[in-house]
Amino acid sequence: MRKIFCNLLILFSCVLFVTKSSAQTKGDIFLSTGIQFFAGRDEGFSSMNYRGNKSTSTLGFVLTRKNKTLYFQGDFSYGVLANSAGATINELGLNYSNFTFYHKNKTKDKGFLWGWSNKNAFHIRRHNNFSNYNFRYDYYSTLGPAAQYNLPFQWKNKMFTWKSMASWQLIGLQIKSGYIGAEPENYQEESTLFNNFFNTVKPFILFKDVDLGFSSALYWELPTSNALGLRYQFNYGKLSGIKKVYRVDHSIDLLLKVRLW
Repeated sequence: MRKIFCNLLILFSCVLFVTKSSAQTKGDIFLSTGIQFFAGRDEGFSSMNYRGNKSTSTLGFVLTRKNKTLYFQGDFSYGVLANSAGATINELGLNYSNFTFYHKNKTKDKGFLWGWSNKNAFHIRRHNNFSNYNFRYDYYSTLGPAAQYNLPFQWKNKMFTWKSMASWQLIGLQIKSGYIGAEPENYQEESTLFNNFFNTVKPFILFKDVDLGFSSALYWELPTSNALGLRYQFNYGKLSGIKKVYRVDHSIDLLLKVRLW
């Protein structure tokens, strides 16, 4: 009897602990779709700027704990860019980012939060007017500081939240197409795959390489703990090397946030 009572006590304690831990966390998934206004220059193709509109979609997850909030976000964008001479490029972008914001001993729903971010970006470009050497790409993975500002407010008996986030990528690594063709810089055909990997990886150097990101969203908080939102995003990037790559984009998209627990 004593053994049964002890087992029940342990089981009750475990359930209570799990319930208490779950009560201290919130999980939200968010989806978005919109349009991106994109401009870029890849000196491996030409010194001319290519501009155009791209469709963009986002899938993300937010985990709010007692002392910190975690964001995980994947972005996809695709579109056709053109220069002033009429030449076109198909441009595809894939990004995965995560943010960590700390809020120990302060409210997590209002005011400034500070933390850090990691960004992994992969861009593919195909020039539609070149028959040879028409494919180029770049990839980088970086770390840097991040900040968030939250402002909940009420208007006409409805709850809204304004959230803004900013990040500055400082250090990391990059792999970029070489001077001619799609092979990365320092790629050597006679070298091994292992050696080529380390030969083609270059550091992401502060000020020489740049990635600045900013987003601002207005959420309409629904009674179901879900939310609808409208978001603006801005990003500027520059990659150094034999042939530099520049890009700047603005996007506007609609958001749906769903509370999971």
